[in-house]
Formats: sequence, structure tokens, C-alpha cells
Amino acid sequence: MLRKVLDSNTYMGVNLRHSDTSHMMANKDKLLDKLSDCMDNRFGDVGSGILSDTKIVSFQQWPDPENSADFGDSEVDRLTSHFKPILISSGVDVDLIADQWTIIKSCLYKEPQTLEKITWAEVRMLRETCPDFLDLVDLVLCMPASTADCERGFNVMKMVKSDWRSSLKCETLSDLLFVHLSSPSIKDFDPSTAV
Repeated sequence: MLRKVLDSNTYMGVNLRHSDTSHMMANKDKLLDKLSDCMDNRFGDVGSGILSDTKIVSFQQWPDPENSADFGDSEVDRLTSHFKPILISSGVDVDLIADQWTIIKSCLYKEPQTLEKITWAEVRMLRETCPDFLDLVDLVLCMPASTADCERGFNVMKMVKSDWRSSLKCETLSDLLFVHLSSPSIKDFDPSTAV
């Protein structure tokens, strides 16, 4: 078939002609420029703003002790002001967060080799000293990296609340979704404990 198309320069009744290479390259460049602009518009703020400020919770992003004097100060301030209403409603004293950040930073930099291995669960030993800052960390760590769980939940809701079951009450729907989303799969279910 390919040989027939190449010999006749037609495909399904449409005449094929060689295009001008320079015109094609110009269109390709325009397409790539527009694609690049669209991607910059869509993802341009990933390297700045609140999303970028969350790097303080990644110990791999922390600088060497020599460069740590001002590390994270502006990020903590921006995160605190961004989440201020949520933090205040949770009983967090936002005025103490910056000072507690300095305390945690100095405690962790006392032994910089531990930064490679430590986790925030281990840092929670400083909870009594720095509760407000650790509440901010908990808030940042609970932000989802993707919306996959939400999408999965909506798909389950579509299956559970079909046309035949469209009159389900909110409580019943909530219970059914909870069971479906938090239960093990049928393959992993062992009914012997229920019998």
C-alpha cells in the first residue's frame, strides 16, 4: 500500500504534493514557539510562589550549614501569611512561627549529617518547643501532590450513584464511598474473619 501511495502521489483520492521545506520549517518553529508559550503560561508559577516555598519541608533542598543563615526565612513568612486564616482558626499563634523556625533550623544544623536521613516524624520530638511551626509543616505536608485521589473518588461516586440509585441520601452515599475507597480489593479480601 505504501508503495502504491508513493508511486501515485495519492492517498484515498487526495493528491499529495511535496511541500516547501522552508515553509514547513517555519510552521514547525511557530508551532514550537506557541507550544512553549502555552507551557510557560500553564506551568510558569511552579518555580515561584507558594508551591516553591514548600521546599523548606524537603531536607534534600536545605543548603550546607555555611549558607543556612537566612535559608527559608522568606518562605516561612510567605507560607504563614498565605495560610494565616487556616492556622489561626486551628489555634496556631502565627506570630511565633518565624522564631520557632529559627529554633528548629539551629537544632537540625547542629548535626548536619543527620539532615540526609532525618524525617519530619523524627523532628516532631521538638513539638513542645516549636508547636506552631510544626503545625505549619503538617499543613504543608498534607497538601496533595496531585488530584488523582479526588478523580478516583469521583469515578467511584459515578459507579455507586448510578441512574438506578440516584435517590441515595448523602449519608448513604458517603458510607458507600467510604467502604469502597477504604476497603481492600476483592482479591485481597479474606472473608474467614467475618464468618
